[in-house]
Amino acid sequence: MAEFEGLQVPFDELQELWQSQSSRLPLGIDASGLSSELRRFGRQQTWINLIKVAVLIRLFWRILTASHWAPLAVSGLLLMYVGLVTYLVLDWRNQIGLSRLNFSAPSVEFIRDARLRLQHQLNPMRRVFWLLVVTVGGGFNLMMLADHGSSLLGRISEHLIATTLPFGAYVLGQRIRQFRFKRECGAVMERLDTLLRELEEKSS
Repeated sequence: MAEFEGLQVPFDELQELWQSQSSRLPLGIDASGLSSELRRFGRQQTWINLIKVAVLIRLFWRILTASHWAPLAVSGLLLMYVGLVTYLVLDWRNQIGLSRLNFSAPSVEFIRDARLRLQHQLNPMRRVFWLLVVTVGGGFNLMMLADHGSSLLGRISEHLIATTLPFGAYVLGQRIRQFRFKRECGAVMERLDTLLRELEEKSS
């Protein structure tokens, strides 16, 4: 029991009062707005990933039919499939995590975690970069081996292109992602930074 100006207040009521006071958002921060913006970004990224899948399926189908389902081409396709599906699943899981963030009762740790999750969108391939390079590059090289019609110089050129293609795709994808992030999430990051500073000042 706690005593305040002659009145006895149950400890659990004091605890609830403290939690309700400490969980309020600083003035000027719209919790529903932050959540909706992150959900919108997640939905857009999901559609982009679906378009990527559709393009890849069409591309793979054309390569397989052109190679008459040669074993090397099929093996290369399966190898690429493993890497690309791993990346898309991890990216999709991160989008789900972002869309479920609830800013109605934030804490310093919560906001830091939200910022890290959002910053991960700048480079979602960071954790699986070498997996993508090996699987996509290796898969393309296996597909090139299935084509026996080129000259030696032509085959060397094809394998060089197949090996460097994942790196080029990574650089291009990063530039596009950074442009989208700045345009769509820049304001959200600024608001999260403001919220984090105010919560840190409040807790200090």
